[in-house]
Amino acid sequence: MPVETAGIPPARTSLLRRIFASVQYRDYRLVWLGSCTEHIGEFMEIAALLWLVNDLTHSPFMLTVVGACRFIPMVFFSFVGGVATDRMNRRNLIIITLLAFAAASTVLGILVATKLVALWHIIVMALLVGVITSFNHPARASLVPNLVRREHLLNAISLDSASVMSARVVGMPIAGAVIGLAGVTPIFFLRAFGALLATLWLSGVKVPATPPGARRSNPWKNLVEGLRYVVGHGIVLFLVILYILPQFSNQSYTNFLPIYATQIFQVGASGYGFLQAAPGLGSVASLVFLASLGVGKHKARLLFASGMVLGLAVVAMGVVPWFPAFLALLVIAGGMGTAFMALSTTLIQNIIPDEIRGRVMSLREISFGLGPALSLLIGGMAEKTGVPLAITALGVICFLIPLVAMLAAPKLRRLD
Repeated sequence: MPVETAGIPPARTSLLRRIFASVQYRDYRLVWLGSCTEHIGEFMEIAALLWLVNDLTHSPFMLTVVGACRFIPMVFFSFVGGVATDRMNRRNLIIITLLAFAAASTVLGILVATKLVALWHIIVMALLVGVITSFNHPARASLVPNLVRREHLLNAISLDSASVMSARVVGMPIAGAVIGLAGVTPIFFLRAFGALLATLWLSGVKVPATPPGARRSNPWKNLVEGLRYVVGHGIVLFLVILYILPQFSNQSYTNFLPIYATQIFQVGASGYGFLQAAPGLGSVASLVFLASLGVGKHKARLLFASGMVLGLAVVAMGVVPWFPAFLALLVIAGGMGTAFMALSTTLIQNIIPDEIRGRVMSLREISFGLGPALSLLIGGMAEKTGVPLAITALGVICFLIPLVAMLAAPKLRRLD
């Protein structure tokens, strides 16, 4: 169904059609709605977990440990998830993972409600969520290109990412309000409900058959084929490695937000919700801009520029003493980090063939896991030097990585 444009001036109609081009595809709409439903609960749960860990430990390092545990399993299991994605019905695989997310959140909610929860429970549950995510993310990333035409791929990826970041903007302030009124317990059950509701949206999606090539050989051969493809395509390998940058940055500074809320700015649970929502607001703005580009040009140049601006924003976060200015910098950092991810994903998706898509995108998820694992270094530094200095050092690193990459990869700069 085309986007409704009655009564809108022609110039604005053209802009809206560019921004919402992918929404005309019925199955894409259902996947998009499921993403919104699931991720509101997910971001509420992340906020609750970090708040709970801060209450239990008052340790910057333990905040980064729990944050990293949600992603570290992706280093080891994402390629298994990629193989499964190329062998299974991708929609069904996503539904299975959503049911697993709901079960994990329900168990943790019961532990918190009965006051039996301990730090090791949270760590184990975070690791389990990381394993489930190792199957969910490759399946989602591989499903989206099957739902839209190639010319709408940047738009589809941008709007899909916008659904995630919009969920952050909505979910984090709600989480802060719920924590202030009733504590963290209700949030885990709301997360489970959101995941179950997402399965209802996805159950109506009609997806094309997964290419049969992977099923013709055993899973070990599938794995070797995927690795051989990425190693043999230097630009794809380079983009996969660069994907570490926004994850390293985002997972480092957001893990410290409970400390900024309680110790540095002293804004309490409601202020904490706005701190967690601010990066999502920037992400939505940047993704709407990317979606409006239509086919889009100079994606690689935009990729490097967004990475360097991200680094500068994080440097400033480490030194700014004023709460509103810190919120504004979080908006900028969130926007640039998400733009970097969307552009990187689009460049990769435009290169790879569909029959190997799940395995290649799973390697991107390994980078997704390595970034938060590296955030443990920033957490250890924060434990010794204080959070602001560690954030400043993080920003310098994040600025230098895309700058060096841009100078080292002239072929990548010419990609559209």
